[in-house]
Amino acid sequence: MIFLTGATGFLGSHIAEALVKNGHKVRCSVRRTSNRRWIDSVDVETVELDLGTARQALQSSAAEEPRSIEGSVTPAKALEGVEVVIHCGGLTSARNEDEFMAVNAAGTAELAKAASAAGVARFVYISSLAARGPDGARGPVTPYGRSKLLGERWLEENKGDMATFVLRPGGIYGARDSALLPLFQMARRGWVVVPRSEVPLQPAYVSDVVTATVAAIEAPTVDKPVEIAGAQKHRWEDLAQVVGAAVGDGVRVVRVPMAFLRAAGLVSELGAKLVGRLPAVDRKKVRDIGHHSWTCDIEEAGRLLEGWKPRVELNDGMSRTFVWYRQAGWM
Repeated sequence: MIFLTGATGFLGSHIAEALVKNGHKVRCSVRRTSNRRWIDSVDVETVELDLGTARQALQSSAAEEPRSIEGSVTPAKALEGVEVVIHCGGLTSARNEDEFMAVNAAGTAELAKAASAAGVARFVYISSLAARGPDGARGPVTPYGRSKLLGERWLEENKGDMATFVLRPGGIYGARDSALLPLFQMARRGWVVVPRSEVPLQPAYVSDVVTATVAAIEAPTVDKPVEIAGAQKHRWEDLAQVVGAAVGDGVRVVRVPMAFLRAAGLVSELGAKLVGRLPAVDRKKVRDIGHHSWTCDIEEAGRLLEGWKPRVELNDGMSRTFVWYRQAGWM
């Protein structure tokens, strides 16, 4: 039995499908408010578990009788009979650093404790290249990155006898992801705005990250995170051209100064604050995409993950993504 967190999300839902297709029995954690549309037709068992409250659940589990697996349960109950944990769940946006830490760091630590106590053999953690930080940095530069790095450290401290494997994917795109949707929507109008920046990008198509994750279930353990990304490096202008080609219309690429994008990020922050929501983009994200490069060497991943390599090139991946957006009615 494989226990998968984050199964209702973008990457997690693709992992759930792949695991079932490969013949694994899968139990997925979901929150009571989760939209289960992408796993409703997948043959998985679901259990309600909120990693944001994992610490409280474990503290109370010794004094309380665990509830049935059909309802909200403690991590210890959810992990009964589980051999492998794939921890894909977490926050990618939050109101403050404390929220990131509560889920991505503390939640990971408590899940690791529960998994170790339950006799789980292997724990695969989907971290992020943000935990390393951008190229040339000495560490993470965002609250999200710091929370993922702390999650890695606390997994190591609480793993007990479990074998662990930490994956650090770079930017992931593909069907069900909304991050690139604005670029495609702009392209349909005949233009795409990108930063006036030459920093390299190395995005990975979602199926390539999924195959790396599945391979990590049986790969030899290593004492450091394994970085994965696409096979080639690109510029923002290249990305815009590929998006335009996928849409099939003549697209004008508009390269704008970083100062303009920072101002747009500030406006987005202020507007989101007025309505009590998280901004779609803020000044930190603008800095990340325009000033920092996020690339890595994937040769080591190929050696450790039984010959894994990215198989979907950018042109093909963007075409697949656009087809999915259109069929899903997102355009």
